[in-house]
Order: sequence, then structure tokens, then C-alpha cells
Amino acid sequence: MTHLQLFTLGQTSATLDGQPVHWGSSSAERLLHDLLSHPEGRRRDEILEDLWQTDLNEQSASRFRVTVHRLRRALESPDAVSEQHGRYVLSDEVLQASDVYRLYAALREGEQADDEKTCLHAYERVLDIYRGDFLEGCEDDWAVRAREEHRGVYVRACLELSALHCEHHECAASVETLSGALRADPYLGENHHQRLMGCLSTASDKYAAVEHYRRFVRFLRDELQDTPLPETTELAGRIKLGEHVCPRLEGHPPGQTSSCPFARQGRCPDRFIALEVQPPALTAPTAQAFPAPAR
Repeated sequence: MTHLQLFTLGQTSATLDGQPVHWGSSSAERLLHDLLSHPEGRRRDEILEDLWQTDLNEQSASRFRVTVHRLRRALESPDAVSEQHGRYVLSDEVLQASDVYRLYAALREGEQADDEKTCLHAYERVLDIYRGDFLEGCEDDWAVRAREEHRGVYVRACLELSALHCEHHECAASVETLSGALRADPYLGENHHQRLMGCLSTASDKYAAVEHYRRFVRFLRDELQDTPLPETTELAGRIKLGEHVCPRLEGHPPGQTSSCPFARQGRCPDRFIALEVQPPALTAPTAQAFPAPAR
């Protein structure tokens, strides 16, 4: 196969040797995307339901064969799609040409890393690869499910990076990545919003933290008809009064650790507790952790 590149995250394009792929029909492209979302393979009846909402019959079977042929021809490879034990799968070469494959490969590398530097770089690659939602605009059930799963990978990498930055006292970077996670999924646990309030109060000032709290209250009210937990409200009150809610800034003696709700392991690293650090300024966009409620 010639050099293939497949993009589905934030943009939808496919090139062979730098030239756009000519699909022959939209069904061939949709079949590719469906199989990309199911690397373990898909039965023919499942594909028929996904693409055309139809059962297996003579007409749909013929349409399916034609679509498979068009996909192979478009990718210039008879092995691009094959049947294995009753399931249709993309070749490893096609899968590995996709941004979705690279996204999960980077996540696995981060999860399996033996050292912090490798872990950090792997999760940063996840953020670089994830340019936006999978097949944005396609509302087929299979695409929506895949979109949520892929977005979850991005959110997980953001949370891991935020925790790593927090452990290294890189407050602004921690806020930036945590905000990214909450923008992508504002329905994450309330503890993450609490953590962002605390980090904002350190990286920026109490006003940024309180503003996030107010946005969160409006979000709960307008989207979920709910109210924040008592501890969230209590945290906002402490921040309003100017209390330092991050234990690293409370003057603990060197070598003494404390319970920390903002670090990944729940404990502040020894080497950072006694540091006197002037928190870097934070630009306004990073504080916007989730969109305004839809009207």
C-alpha cells in the first residue's frame, strides 16, 4: 500500500501519497469509519444496521459487497478489508494509518511507562493527536458511541497531565490541562471542579476560582437542575476569604507531607512543600473549563 493517512478527530480527511482518497461512494468512506471504530471487527449484519439500518437480504448483501470492493479500490489494496471468522476487519496497515490508532497507542504508552518523562510525553501526544471530536456532525449511533469513547481518552490524558504538573508545582500547566478535561466533559465528577477551584486560587487568584464556582453553579442549575455539594460551597467560601487551600503554600516544614486533594496520589511531594513560589499568571481562556449552558 502507498503512504496512507486517515484523520477523523476534529477533521475528516484521507490521503494516499499526499493526494485525497477518491472513495467512489460515501458508503465506502462510512464503512472505513465504522471499522475504524471497531478494530476488533464487525459482522456483516452489524455493518448493514450501522450504515443503512437494514437487515440482511439479497439486495443489502449485494450493496455490501459493492461497498467493500469500493473501499479496497479507494485504498488501493485488496487486503485493506478482510473477513476473519465471520467479522470484517481493516488491515493493520490501514488501522495504523489512522489518528484514532495513534491516540490509543499514546494512551497505552503513558499507562505502561516506567518513568515519569516517558509518561508525560505520551500523554502530551494524546493531546496533540486529539484535534477535536470524532466525525463531528455524524449522529449515527455507532459514531456517537465512538466519539464518546475517544473523547474519554483525551479527558483521561488531560487529568493525568494535570496531576503530573501539580506534583511538580507547575500550577498554570496543571490548570490548563484540567480545564481542557472539563471543557471536553463538564459532567466529570464534582471533585474535579473542586480541584480546579483550588488550583485557580493558587495559579491565578481567588477571583478566578470564585468565577469558576459561579459558572459551575449555573451549569448545575441550567443543565441538571441540581446544586453543588456542600463541600464545594464550603471550599468556595474559604477561597473567598483568602484562605490558601493548597497545602503546599501553608508553610509546612521541609520533609513533611500532607493530605493534598489536588495531587495525583493525594499527597504533595516532599520537595515542593516548603517552596516559596510566586504562582505564574494565568490567561483568562484557561479558566473557562466548560462552555456556557446551552439555551
